[in-house]
Amino acid sequence: MRALAILCLLAGVAAAAPRARWQLGDRDPHAGKPFELILAVSGFEETPAPVQPKLEIAGATVTPLGVEPHRSGMNIVINGQQMDSAVTWAFRWKLEVAKPGTLVAPAITVKQGSASATAQGANLQVDSIDRTDAMKLELQLPARPVFVGEAFDAKLVWLFRSKPQGQEFTLPFGNLDAVTITQPPVPDPDSALQFDIAGKKLALPFDADAVDANGQRWTRITIHMLVVPRVAGKVEVPPASVDANLPAGSPDVYGRYSLKTFTTSDVAKTLEVKPLPLTDRPPSFAGAVGSTYSMKVETSRSVVQLGEPVELTVTVRSDQRLDTLALGKLVLPADKFTVPDETPTGELAADGKSKTFKVTVQVTGPASEIPAIPFAYFDPARSAYQTIHSDPIALSVKGGSVVGANDVVALAPKPGTPKPNQQELALVGAELALSSPGDTDKKPLGGALLAGLVALLYLVPLGLFALRSWQHRTREQREEAAEVKTARKRVEAELARAANHPARETAGPLAAALRALARALETSVDDDGLLARLETESYSRTGADAPLSAELRARAKELADRWSRAARRAPSKGAAAVVILIAVLVPASARAGALDTGREAYQQALGVSDASARKASFARAAAALGEAAQVTPDRPELLADWGNAALGAGDVATATLAYRRALAIDPSNPRAKKNLAWLRNRATPALRPTSGGAADTLFFFHDWPRSRKLVFGAVAFALAILLVVPWSGRRRRGLVMLALIPAIAWLALIISVALEDHHAGDAVVMDAVVLRAADSSGAPAAFGDPLPRGTEVTVVEQRDAWAKLRIANGTVGWVQSGAVQRVAR
Repeated sequence: MRALAILCLLAGVAAAAPRARWQLGDRDPHAGKPFELILAVSGFEETPAPVQPKLEIAGATVTPLGVEPHRSGMNIVINGQQMDSAVTWAFRWKLEVAKPGTLVAPAITVKQGSASATAQGANLQVDSIDRTDAMKLELQLPARPVFVGEAFDAKLVWLFRSKPQGQEFTLPFGNLDAVTITQPPVPDPDSALQFDIAGKKLALPFDADAVDANGQRWTRITIHMLVVPRVAGKVEVPPASVDANLPAGSPDVYGRYSLKTFTTSDVAKTLEVKPLPLTDRPPSFAGAVGSTYSMKVETSRSVVQLGEPVELTVTVRSDQRLDTLALGKLVLPADKFTVPDETPTGELAADGKSKTFKVTVQVTGPASEIPAIPFAYFDPARSAYQTIHSDPIALSVKGGSVVGANDVVALAPKPGTPKPNQQELALVGAELALSSPGDTDKKPLGGALLAGLVALLYLVPLGLFALRSWQHRTREQREEAAEVKTARKRVEAELARAANHPARETAGPLAAALRALARALETSVDDDGLLARLETESYSRTGADAPLSAELRARAKELADRWSRAARRAPSKGAAAVVILIAVLVPASARAGALDTGREAYQQALGVSDASARKASFARAAAALGEAAQVTPDRPELLADWGNAALGAGDVATATLAYRRALAIDPSNPRAKKNLAWLRNRATPALRPTSGGAADTLFFFHDWPRSRKLVFGAVAFALAILLVVPWSGRRRRGLVMLALIPAIAWLALIISVALEDHHAGDAVVMDAVVLRAADSSGAPAAFGDPLPRGTEVTVVEQRDAWAKLRIANGTVGWVQSGAVQRVAR
């Protein structure tokens, strides 16, 4: 009977129609604070999962949080079969409301297969949280600019007078992509507060003390967090806030206060983050940023056989936590030691201020010591790179010899022929000629000269077009003006003659001159009978001897003046000319010494027959020419010389970087183009950048320097304007049609300038490094082989001491930022 009752109950549950209802999450709805709205649906099956419908509520920002099932009741087994109780599906949304008021949740229907459930509309009252002066909150950040990768202690200071309950912090700073917040060591779990930061639960330690402010006693909670900026720029930090239940009103008869929720917040702040400088960056720099570092190196043994490995234990200490510290590749003499390309993974000490790395190196040449190993870091207090060194360690190397791959001769010379130079064979096909002395200082057209030339090419045709257009439009007006001027002079001459000659001789000509002036001015002859009197005056008895009276002459002059004034007030027939002005605004003795030294060392290298001595001379030339290129980085020929010297020294990374920088200034530089193509042809196909194609051939001008595009665009614009200038003659229409050709060329060049890609993310791998799947030394490799020196990559993202790269075949991975150099300076 009991089993039968249970079956009937379950049948009733299974037969019940699905129901849906609105309910709130665990936080009351308040303006300015996110809260959850849940649609609870019962009567659906456990599978399949229903689709969450779209929810829109006026006055609220709605974000779906997903759907999840919740079991209710007990599991019952009858006759060996499990009978599951009902499942309640919860559809969750996050709501954010700016102002208090009433929200209307609409009626909404959800479906699961053929079953459906509809929740009726509901009103939701959103209240505001009262602010209080009984609490204060402040996020304390460094007052100075900080650098990318610099770890600093940020503090959230909370003051309150009466004991709060149920406090809840909102820290938007922790969810910004521009920074990473980590948890400092927590000595006492009871002295830590839980924060939800970037989807992680962090227990941030705090200190508690009491302070006096404005004559009042406050309890102060100082919460500590470790912050590392990830990107450079101004980081806008939204205000932090805290909600807490505080005593309110008057106490009851037992002395107890009722609790009310209050809030307080900080003000918005700006954190200025500076990028780490690219100039003067030491080769051993691997992203360490701080003010105090020390390094100690120990060996596993001091006596080894030639070719045997030696394990080095490198310990780095600092006055700050070293969670993100990377060691980078050790700098040891390449002719005596072989250092692995992979970056070692360090072990962090308990206090977080010491990190130990173990590196196994192979002794490949006679050595008496492990030399001092450099470790570079950036000091934000001095805004400069610093380098420290470990102490050298005595080493005894005995017996044996090691033959490397570079020493193997693949092709033996024929008997009787001189032994070819290995470096000459390796560099066959490269253009190693040094530039002419006069070409070193050449740079593309730019600065004030370029601006003046472009402005002249725009303004002169526009001025000519405006002048000819004005002449064309005002031709009739100017002809009419000449006619009016002639008529006016005739009237003045007749008036002057009428003052001295008899009226019979002057009255008629004066009337005719007035009529001619009226016709020229295109005005009606409104003379109050003056012209009739003039003609009558010529036949008067006194007209044969006496001149015209002064009164008639004055009236005639006043009439001519009145007609002229009326004509000047008439509206002009021509339209006002529009003038369009286009302005195009387009910026050493030490350098001279370095340049001369580099060119001299380069010439010496070309004349040396010994491979080692030649390589050393090329290395000296590369160092000097690189120094000169630092002073004047806008000289493509100098950059090409620097690349050639580095190539001769075997430094393919520096050579690639120099050629890329030369081509960024002058894409047509022949030596840089040829030698960069030569280097690319020797790269692995997966790492070889692609170029060329039909589109590049059609739009060949995309590779022109910006100055050339501007000048040729200005010339095309000038030709188009000159062809549409309203010249006289019958061929004007044909010239206007012909102007379409330079107009299209001008438009294409201007669009190319506006849309040109400056390749700001292009970079070159300067040290052989493993491309990893994440920004961590322990992450697995994202590419099968280490990236060799000179690999051309694109920097996708910069994060702390790591850079996210994309190689030629599209693979994306992470390397330490010190291993790459950007092409754009």
